[in-house]
Amino acid sequence: MDKSSLIKENILLSKYTTYKTGGKACFFAEPKCSSELRYVLNYAKSENLPVEIIGGGSNLLINDNGFNGLIICMASFNMFIINKGNGVVTVGAGLILSEFITYLINKGLAGLESMIGIPGTVGGAVRMNAGAYNTEIKDRCLSVEVMDMSGNITVLKNEEIGFSYRNSQAINGKIVLKVDFLLENGNIDELKNIKSSILEKRREKQPLDKASCGSVFKRPVGNYAGTLIESCGLKGFRIGGAYVSEKHANFILNDGNASSSDIKAVIDHVIKTVKQEKNITLEPEVRMIGFK
Repeated sequence: MDKSSLIKENILLSKYTTYKTGGKACFFAEPKCSSELRYVLNYAKSENLPVEIIGGGSNLLINDNGFNGLIICMASFNMFIINKGNGVVTVGAGLILSEFITYLINKGLAGLESMIGIPGTVGGAVRMNAGAYNTEIKDRCLSVEVMDMSGNITVLKNEEIGFSYRNSQAINGKIVLKVDFLLENGNIDELKNIKSSILEKRREKQPLDKASCGSVFKRPVGNYAGTLIESCGLKGFRIGGAYVSEKHANFILNDGNASSSDIKAVIDHVIKTVKQEKNITLEPEVRMIGFK
C-alpha cells in the first residue's frame, strides 16, 4: 500500500467541519476500508504521531492552529448498507445518518425516523449515542464493529457498549467500522409523513441557514441548555464572527467570518454566564480538537 496515496500533508481542516473553521492537519487520511485504516494507524504509530478521528465534522471545533499529528477522516469509510432481513440492517460507519434513515423509511423499516435531520455520519452518531424526540441510537443498535488504535477488530454487543446520554463508554478510544441495527416493520407513507414533520420542525426552530455544529451544549438534568442561555439574555451575544443564535440559543453560529477562537470564546462566555447566573455548569456537546 502506497503512503502517498493514503496520507496527505498540510490539509486545511475547515473543509471538513460544518463550522467551516480550523487550521491545517500536518497529516491527513481518509481511508475507505479496514485495510487502509489499519495502514494509516500503523504509519502513525511508526512515526509517533498523535491521532484524532473525525467523521462528518458536524459536532466538531478545530483550533485555528490546526493539529500537529494525523487526522483520520471516516466520512468515506464502509459506504454500504446491507439489509439482512428480519429487521436487521448493517451499515458502514461513513454513511450520512440522514441518508441511512431515508433508506430505512423507503424500505418501510421503523425505529430511527425521529432522528432524521441529525447531521453527521452513522459512526459519529453511534459514538455520541445521538438522539431526538425520545429515541436514541442505543434503542435500535444491536452491535458495533470497532477497531482499536493497534488495528485489532472486535464486535461489541449493545449491552457491552455502555451507552449513556451522549456517550458510548466502551467505544471511547476505538473507531467505529460498521453497525447492526434492529428495526420494525412500518408503513412507508406514515414514516414519510413523520420525516416531513420532523424536518419542518427543525427548519422552524433551528438556524439551519448558517454554519454551526448543531447543539453546542448537552441537556442539563431537569432543564434545557437553550432555555438557560436565553434566560441569561445571551441570544445575539457576539465575539468576532461568532454569535449565539436569536432563533435557538443552544446554537452558536459562524456568520461567515468567524475563527475557531471566536467560537470558543463565545462558548466560554456562555458557560461562565450561565454558571454565574443559574449556578449550572453547561457541558459542551461539541468535540474540540487542539484546545487545551
